[in-house]
Amino acid sequence: MYAEYADQMNQADLLYEPAERTSDIQLPPAMNILLLALWAVICLIGFAVIFLAENAVAGILIIGVPTVVGMIIKPTFALCIMMLVLPTGAGIGVQQDFSLDRGVGIALAIAFALNLLITRPGLRVGNKGLWVLIMYTLWVLLTLVAAPYFAQELIRAFTQVQLLALVFIVYWILQTNQAKSFQWALRSYVVGTLGTITLAFMSGAAIQVLEDTAEGRYAATLGSAIDANMLAGLTAMAFLAAMYLFARDKSLPWRVVYLAAMVVLPIMLLRIGSRGALIALVFTLLSPFLFVRQVLRRPALALLLLAVVLVASVSAGLMVRERGLEASVAKRLTDIGLAEQAVSYRMMPIRQAVKAVTVKPTGTSYYGWFEQSGLRILPHSDFFLALGVYGIPGGALFALFVVLMMFTVKRTPLGLEKLYGRAVLTFLLVMGLSIGQLYQKHFWVFLVFVMAGERIGRLYTPGGDLEAGTEYGEEQLTEVQALY
Repeated sequence: MYAEYADQMNQADLLYEPAERTSDIQLPPAMNILLLALWAVICLIGFAVIFLAENAVAGILIIGVPTVVGMIIKPTFALCIMMLVLPTGAGIGVQQDFSLDRGVGIALAIAFALNLLITRPGLRVGNKGLWVLIMYTLWVLLTLVAAPYFAQELIRAFTQVQLLALVFIVYWILQTNQAKSFQWALRSYVVGTLGTITLAFMSGAAIQVLEDTAEGRYAATLGSAIDANMLAGLTAMAFLAAMYLFARDKSLPWRVVYLAAMVVLPIMLLRIGSRGALIALVFTLLSPFLFVRQVLRRPALALLLLAVVLVASVSAGLMVRERGLEASVAKRLTDIGLAEQAVSYRMMPIRQAVKAVTVKPTGTSYYGWFEQSGLRILPHSDFFLALGVYGIPGGALFALFVVLMMFTVKRTPLGLEKLYGRAVLTFLLVMGLSIGQLYQKHFWVFLVFVMAGERIGRLYTPGGDLEAGTEYGEEQLTEVQALY
């Protein structure tokens, strides 16, 4: 006798795993466009209420409520909103107590929790660096036990917990959605950076700070001054994102935006005058040519990189030739004596970090550092900051995290995502040799993009060799993305 199934099975379906649900609630494309247009109109109404009717509370509510609803429905939209305001660097706020990016961060966390109740997509945390970051955070909490200023240290430790939560939320959004989420988030960051710089100049914030500061450096975004090195880091991240998107995104209007960013942002970096950021960016742009085999396998990517370097150099050179740099900025960038003084100044806390760890191997704690070292500044280095403040365990965990990030880039298939991830990691590590970034949100957010780049790279090179993958066309890519 022969038995037959009541429902015949499709043999083709047996070759594929069932598709994993995305955290974005799937809607028809027309509905997505309609909702986005409706949200934009509501935002315009809200801004009109704020600036024309001069009712800030009502305007914020008009904008905030539909924005949070959209963030719950589409975590990708939530990530885009966060990336849009990230370049402000906490420059917009109310009496330094509540900033725009902090408000968006709270909304992002709320939307994340509510979306989990609605969709619950599966998530496999495959990057070991995340577990190391958890251990690093736990160690920061353990140092509270022996901290001399417990209340202040508790606030600082809570900041680290917030950064850890931010890392996992961003990682979850990028890992539970398609490759477009990766691109839209970076698009939002590039637009946010260009918009922030434009509004800063229109409002006079950047120019005013330039006139008031003794060094004459641009050190503001909107509303208030921030650290110039942080502003340089934010700007450089946008430049690298624009490079990646210009190569990956096929949309002509968007490419015009990316090209504008690649012309404007190098000029802004020169005006900021951060030597550490400029050195890190130059090294980052030239570092791919150290990998000779990869350059030979992908000569088109190498030519594209050369073209970008040429565009950035020409735009910066024309700016210097036509308008020149402010005397103080030019002196800062060209005076070797000032550079030697800066190196000597930054070596003091590094030496103190080494001395402190021999006395207190478990770390001085954040506020205990100033008492132990006798200095008023923290180490201008990510590794020595972790080493001095959180001791040998903190320094070792941070070093292990960096090594795992390097292996993440190595595992990424050779393509645009690998080059972008390597560029971001190289820039942050080189800049971290002379500037402490451990308490800056953009530092951790872009490291998450490096982690997620491994998966995105595989979407574009499925089954390809880790060193030499073949990029797929749009039709093949659509089929591949359907599996994730």
